[in-house]
Amino acid sequence: NLTGALASFRASLDIRERLAKADPQNAGWQRDLSVSHNKIGNVLVAQGNLTDALAAFRTSHDIFERLAKADPQNAGWQRDLAISHFKTGLAEEQGGDIQAAIESFEAGRTVLAALVERMPDVVQWHQDLADSERDLTRLRAARS
Repeated sequence: NLTGALASFRASLDIRERLAKADPQNAGWQRDLSVSHNKIGNVLVAQGNLTDALAAFRTSHDIFERLAKADPQNAGWQRDLAISHFKTGLAEEQGGDIQAAIESFEAGRTVLAALVERMPDVVQWHQDLADSERDLTRLRAARS
């Protein structure tokens, strides 16, 4: 029920926007707001609305980018930023903009590579990095 899911996620977004505006310094509420935009983007992709999905992912990305810049040592924010690059890249790819998708994936890969270098024992980051390399290889081949 994509229509119902979208309505629920938008209602959640409204609540999270009010909370984030009430306390802009609350990083947790900012992250929750970004996650709401991501969930809306996911539903919009499933509905085939790539234009609005990409806008939702970019809004989410902007929030994750602010969080990551505000606290560069927070590995969770850094991973969130990397994943937001990938979500944006996937939407760009589905919309036919392969070069933009490559650039988004490269940016995410850079963030993940720094995380892996800084904390090499986190297996999930190695997996994320390997997945990004696989996707970059596929995208580069599609561009050729």
